[in-house]
Amino acid sequence: MNEKKTDKRRAILRSTMELIAEQGFHGTPTSQIAQRAGVGVGTIYRYFKDKDELIEEIHEENHALFASTFAENYDPAMPVRENYLAIFSALTRLFIANPFEIRFMEQYYNSPYGIAKKRAEEVECDKPLFAFFEQGKEQQVIKDLPCEVLMSLSFGPILFLTRDHLNGFVDLNDEMIATSVEATWDAVKR
Repeated sequence: MNEKKTDKRRAILRSTMELIAEQGFHGTPTSQIAQRAGVGVGTIYRYFKDKDELIEEIHEENHALFASTFAENYDPAMPVRENYLAIFSALTRLFIANPFEIRFMEQYYNSPYGIAKKRAEEVECDKPLFAFFEQGKEQQVIKDLPCEVLMSLSFGPILFLTRDHLNGFVDLNDEMIATSVEATWDAVKR
């Protein structure tokens, strides 16, 4: 793909993600995506079969970003607690630095797209974290709860805090991130 085509494709992906993060899936028509991306509506369909394919592509890119953050901060030689603190601190910083990505992913997983994947157990971004939680449960340092509950206890507070930070209600500086992630650890530790 030449550079001009790549730029158009990137503009379509970015515009779609931002609009969905702001307005939801149903509130984001392709005409609005095209306008924000600076392309014609027909151009979208040169790159993507339909809006569903476009949405899935954005999900895959965001998943890769979250998965790489997990991989970069997970050290199998470290104790579970230290890994947890490193991983969730890094994810919190990632969420703050990428507000459209996290809002898109929240929309995605609370929509028929994400619900269908969860029911089919095809949520790839959950798998490394589930394995990590299972490791912690086996070592008896993490509560023996379903991984979905452990995810909620870990991500729920961080997502709310990130939202409040982005809206100017709380300052998630390094100290507050460390304290908050420690509090989520307290919720999941045995």
